[in-house]
Amino acid sequence: MKTLKSCLGSLGIFPLEMVREMYEITVREVKPKRGLEEVVCVHALPDMTEVGALAVRKIVEALNAEKIIEVEFTDMPPMVIVENGVVRPPQIQVYLWSSPSDERSLLLVTGDDQPMTAPGIYTLSEQIAKLLADFKVKFLITLGGYLSECENGERKVYFTSTGDLEFPEMKKLERMPKGEIIGANGLVPVIAKEKYGIEGVILLSKVDSKVAIAGKTDLEATKLLLKTLKEYLNLPIEDDRIRKEDEEANGEDESNEVEFQSYIY
Repeated sequence: MKTLKSCLGSLGIFPLEMVREMYEITVREVKPKRGLEEVVCVHALPDMTEVGALAVRKIVEALNAEKIIEVEFTDMPPMVIVENGVVRPPQIQVYLWSSPSDERSLLLVTGDDQPMTAPGIYTLSEQIAKLLADFKVKFLITLGGYLSECENGERKVYFTSTGDLEFPEMKKLERMPKGEIIGANGLVPVIAKEKYGIEGVILLSKVDSKVAIAGKTDLEATKLLLKTLKEYLNLPIEDDRIRKEDEEANGEDESNEVEFQSYIY
């Protein structure tokens, strides 16, 4: 049986050590945390739909999760992020929330973007998987969007897994029978399973393709991901926060904030 590494090697992508010579990865511990128990990770990097990454950011905000790690990588897009008038390079951020009522710990992984090249995406995905193993993550949930025509505003969440696993808690969800998941949101769980034995699922929220093509984030799809995660992980997220996403999705909560983008060549 061919492994992921042997298949990728035939494509000239591995060995990873050769690829790493092309790039530089900086892992910075903002606030070291070790000795965690019962760690589950929710992971989503920005993709075409943005719904997964937005859902993770909303959970970070709702739980007041603490940033513990920043990852910088030289294959990220050549840009800087401006926050409060100060610039920084694009990053992957790792946040931690520990339940006050039991020993559960939740890692939340998101970022500003994905690498620009296929070797870069594989390299960063392996780095993220290694971080999860270092934190002894027992289960990984990756989020993303599934582009489709949404007649009558219909939304649903599909799931697929890293093995022939059954999840009774997800009996309301439809298993994705076939297809492709492009980028780190698909690769991280596969590499985490093959190299470190971390089981996981990928939740894909049905996204209105018309909304995505227009360059907008399908907030209705994001809201459905939040509801699914709240139920599955028993997260203490107030329904008011999810209702706020519903209001935004229906245009009732409009922001006057303007995002400026500057391109210099």
